[in-house]
Amino acid sequence: MDNLTDAANNMGDPLDATPAAAEPLMASDTVTSAEAEGSPVGSKKCLNCEAVLTGPFCGACGQKDLPRRQTLGDLLVNFLGSFTSFESKFFTTFRFLLFRPGRIVKEYNEGKRERFYHPARMYVFLSFIYFLIFSLVFSSNTERMITTTTTDRDRVAVAKETPAIDIQTTDPAKKNKFSPKTRAQYDSLQATLPEEERDNWFGRYMTHKGMELMNKFKNDDRAINRAFLEIFLTNLPKMVFLLMPLFALLLKLLYIRKDFFYSEHLIFTVFFYDFLYLVGSIMLLVNLVDWLEWLDLVALVWLLIYLYKSMRQVYGQSRAKTVIKFLILAFAFSVVLVVALAGVAVYTFTQL
Repeated sequence: MDNLTDAANNMGDPLDATPAAAEPLMASDTVTSAEAEGSPVGSKKCLNCEAVLTGPFCGACGQKDLPRRQTLGDLLVNFLGSFTSFESKFFTTFRFLLFRPGRIVKEYNEGKRERFYHPARMYVFLSFIYFLIFSLVFSSNTERMITTTTTDRDRVAVAKETPAIDIQTTDPAKKNKFSPKTRAQYDSLQATLPEEERDNWFGRYMTHKGMELMNKFKNDDRAINRAFLEIFLTNLPKMVFLLMPLFALLLKLLYIRKDFFYSEHLIFTVFFYDFLYLVGSIMLLVNLVDWLEWLDLVALVWLLIYLYKSMRQVYGQSRAKTVIKFLILAFAFSVVLVVALAGVAVYTFTQL
């Protein structure tokens, strides 16, 4: 009888018993519930690098503490949050670029960078926008410009249809000095001339290249001009980018006694380029309206004032010193720019 009582006590209350087969099912329900809520149960480690989390962002890799599996609501919230953060940085940078000369450079060099869009990314974005608008606007005027240039050249050619040859000379080489149509004829005529009267290496190259182009484009001046402009515009962004370190180098030389790294001068240059591309993009669109062309002068004056105020804000020197260094910088970089444009034109000519 006692044995039966002990067995009954061991069985306990049937209502309190939990079948063993139900335990996995309950665990599965717990996991499913956690995933539905959008966050893993008891997660205290970064899902990216498994470092211990001490806040909403990982201190090791910077990843935000987001759930391993996100619901649609979580995904939308995170997307809108990222867009809002980007939009805030983007337009804050725009506002500083346009209306607070040099302030953004000064704060960036002081380490206050979080609220600004990265200058290199801004450069890539604005330069792309500028040259895209430039190519679209310029292409609509290219044909008209080429037609005008070609018409003027044809008019001059008609006026000079009969070559001016000295009829008193008896030297056939001199009579035909300007009449060769092929490279072989030109070289042959050059060989008949005295050494001191022959074209130099640059003259020979230009003559050979001109004949080559006339043969390649079948004497079509408009096709030659169009090809030249297309290649020139393709090389122009590269030239502008390569001038950036030179602009920063000029700043370094002008402020050699100031405690600035070359990289900090480069940051100044990148932000100034960003300003140029931003204003340039706006002016390209403004110039589509004929009666607003006078704003070009306003933009040029603002550009010069902007550079002066930026130099004064960032480098903190007196007005007199800043004006002198501004004038030196403007003159030196203008010379560099003219040389660079000539170099691009020559390089473009060699690529035809």
